[in-house]
Order: sequence, then C-alpha cells, then structure tokens
Amino acid sequence: MRGVCSAEAGPSYNAGVIDRLRLAFRRTRRIAALIVHIALGVKLAALVFPFLGTTSRDRAIGWWARRLLRVLGVRLNAQSPPALPDGALLVCNHVSWLDIYLILATRRVHFVSKSEVRGWPVVGWLAQQTGTLFLERGRRADTARINAEMHALMTQGRWVAVFPEGTTSDGRGVKRFLPSLLQPAVELGCPILPAALRYRTLDGGYSAAPAYVDDISLWDSMMRIVSEPGLVAELHFAAPLTPAGHRRELAARAERAVVSLLGIAPADSAALSPDAAAADTPPQTSADPPAARP
Repeated sequence: MRGVCSAEAGPSYNAGVIDRLRLAFRRTRRIAALIVHIALGVKLAALVFPFLGTTSRDRAIGWWARRLLRVLGVRLNAQSPPALPDGALLVCNHVSWLDIYLILATRRVHFVSKSEVRGWPVVGWLAQQTGTLFLERGRRADTARINAEMHALMTQGRWVAVFPEGTTSDGRGVKRFLPSLLQPAVELGCPILPAALRYRTLDGGYSAAPAYVDDISLWDSMMRIVSEPGLVAELHFAAPLTPAGHRRELAARAERAVVSLLGIAPADSAALSPDAAAADTPPQTSADPPAARP
C-alpha cells in the first residue's frame, strides 16, 4: 500500500515542484528586467530629458510606460482617447499604482499625486521628472495651489489626470467621486474625460493581483503582479463632459460615466445630496504606494 500511495503521489509532487520552479523563474526574470528598466528610466530623465523638446519627452515617457507593462507581463487593451484640440481633465477609477502607467502608455498626461511621493528614493524623483503635481493632502490651501498649476497646464493644451475616488478599490466597484480637483476644468471650460480601467486574467476572468488595497506594501504588490502568468489591462474612455454646472454635479456625472463603462452597479452615494457638501474636500490623491520594504 505504501508503494501504491507513493506512486500516486509522485506525479502530483513532481508537478508541484515544476510549478514552483516556474514561478520562481518568472519572478526572478521579471524583477531583474524591472531593475534594468528603472535604471534606464533614471538615465533617460537625468541625461537625455534636458536636451529634449516637449514632444520628444512625451514620446519617451509613453515608450517607457509601455515597456514597463511588457516587463511586468501586462498586456494593454486600450481604446484610443478622443482627439481634443485643447487641454482636458481626465478622471478615472483607481485600482493600483499600475494605473498610472496604463494611462501614460496611452496618452501623455500630468498626474496629481500626494506630496510624500516626492521624497521617495528614485520613484519620487522619476515622478517629478515626468511632470507630476504634488498635493499636500488635508490642506485646503494647497488644493488651491494645485488647482492653479492644473489651470496653467490645461491653458497650455496639456492634459491633467486625477483619481477622484481619492483611494483605490479592488476593481469590482467604484467609490464616490470627490469634486475638489475638478474646479480648474470648470473655470477654464475644459472638457472632463471619464476613463475606466480594469484588470483581467489571461483567460478573461477578474484579477485581484494588481489591486493596491489595505496595508499591502509596494514590494508585496509588485510580487503579486510578477507572479501572475500574465495580466490583461483594459482602459476605455467615455464621451467628454462639457464642464457646465457645479463641480459636485460634474463629479457625479463623471462617476456615472465610469460606472457605465465598467458595467457595474453605481456607488450608493453616487448622487451628492446637500448633506454631502462637506465631502467637497481635497481627495486622498491616488494610491501612491508606501516605500517598498524588502
């Protein structure tokens, strides 16, 4: 009986060993490629960017973002954004730090991020070099400063991107959109472009691997992503919204557009009531990850 059990367990045990070896190889290969790619990004930003014009720099940023996705095993399925003649404000649901690179791989934008990111080694410096706007969360006066910087960029015909949920979700729902960072678009009359993203497995199912939620660290999040056989990231755009009306109304309209793109149930508080006016405060901008731990 012992011999029979060993014979039956043998193939299963061997298959498990092979799977673990494949996983270890996949992780090692992708992490090594990621280190090389980040080093390339530092060299580009430090040595090449100072000599590039705006258009060439934008192309280099898009190329770097697309290559990053390939390094991580992420296949991008993105709809082309609409051609808008002037500046625009892109608003999108938020699942992961990876969202930033999905959008940059599709369209050059300037992101609004929390100010702590600026002090992080390498990551913060790269974000600054790519034109990120840094917001001190919880300071209403700083929101006015960021709004002025967004205003200046959109006046120049640039696109600015915000994650108005103020935090990340697991990708299966959308939290209520906060309206404070929509004010520059209202003042300028720039279109507000809702965008929706989600992550799937290679066979088309829901994937939780990229979800940057709870207390997960950047390192743990990275390991989840590189451990997957592959991911499919989807990014789609709704019709631009004319910035007419109060920003709270616009935030609710943008939220409904994103919910419609995702084909999910809206948040319970999608439509703001007068009692929700107190929520018109600076959002917790993006799920910018904490410093990675080994």
